[in-house]
Amino acid sequence: MEKVALFLRVSSSGQTTDNQEVELLELCERRGWKIVETYKEVVSGTKKNEDREELSRMLGDLKKRPYTKVVVYDLSRLGRSVSEVVKTLSLFDDYNISLFSWKQNLDTDDGGMSKLFFYFVSIFSEMEKSIQSNRQMSAINRMRSLGKKYGGKDFITEEKKQKIIELKEQGYSYRKIRDEMNIGLGSISRVLGEVA
Repeated sequence: MEKVALFLRVSSSGQTTDNQEVELLELCERRGWKIVETYKEVVSGTKKNEDREELSRMLGDLKKRPYTKVVVYDLSRLGRSVSEVVKTLSLFDDYNISLFSWKQNLDTDDGGMSKLFFYFVSIFSEMEKSIQSNRQMSAINRMRSLGKKYGGKDFITEEKKQKIIELKEQGYSYRKIRDEMNIGLGSISRVLGEVA
């Protein structure tokens, strides 16, 4: 019976690893794998390996070889950065530990093609994240140029910033500036804080 470790990760405290765990427990039962360790992490996958407590613990445990395979729900659970995922896969190789990803149904134990595919999946994952980030920044910049809010914060054009500064210099209170400019007090405070 192969001894395995489960590695579960979610990005925020509002999420749970339970869904991943249910799927992986069923998978291990079907395949006859014995779970000897479970690592659960609530941290962004964009963080470096060194800044991820449970991932670091798992990588430290590799030296003891208490298991021969690490099972993840999705390759992105190991990380979103290609360099960090590749670093993790290299460590697995060094200690002859295989990796199984449930979502991609890939196992590095079955030869070179799966390993190669893992690298490609991590590369495409990083590309997708970069594309999403670029699209989001384009939308934010467009909203800023229109002087509109995005995500609950006022985006203020340089023209409006200058007007806020002028009104303050004329002796207007924050509340009067708010009423005059129709901008939140927090945004006014930020603008005036930048010139203080």
